[in-house]
Amino acid sequence: MPKLKNRIEIFPLRTEDYAAAMVLWQASDSLRLEHENSSEVFFRRFIARNPGLCLGAWEVDRLIGAVLVGHDSRRAYLYHMAVAETHRQQGIGRQLVQAALKELNRIGIAKTHLFVEVDNDAGLAFWHAIGAEHRTDLTVFSLTVGTTQ
Repeated sequence: MPKLKNRIEIFPLRTEDYAAAMVLWQASDSLRLEHENSSEVFFRRFIARNPGLCLGAWEVDRLIGAVLVGHDSRRAYLYHMAVAETHRQQGIGRQLVQAALKELNRIGIAKTHLFVEVDNDAGLAFWHAIGAEHRTDLTVFSLTVGTTQ
């Protein structure tokens, strides 16, 4: 994985990194964590299902950036992308995305999608700055399994 300035390195997340990831995500004012997709069981299952794709940026032994990456064998999805506030504007988010795209390319996935809340100005600016296409031709719908009639 690519090395970043200030001895920051990117490595695949491990199931043991759950607590560190939760500290990072809970400190991020731009992420909305829902119980069912932020539990340790979910994290372990997601990491196991997507080996080597979920990435963390580490400064020595502190997780200062992370992204979960999953795919359905055709398209990938980026979730919970965050960089610690103390380390923003240093290119760490861009490096995490580049590393994720490199891994997706390695396994033959040509496109990835992500969700950004409409009022997340910093997130919208970040994704625009790195060249992500802002899709206005789609609307997202969600169903909760077991509750739909």
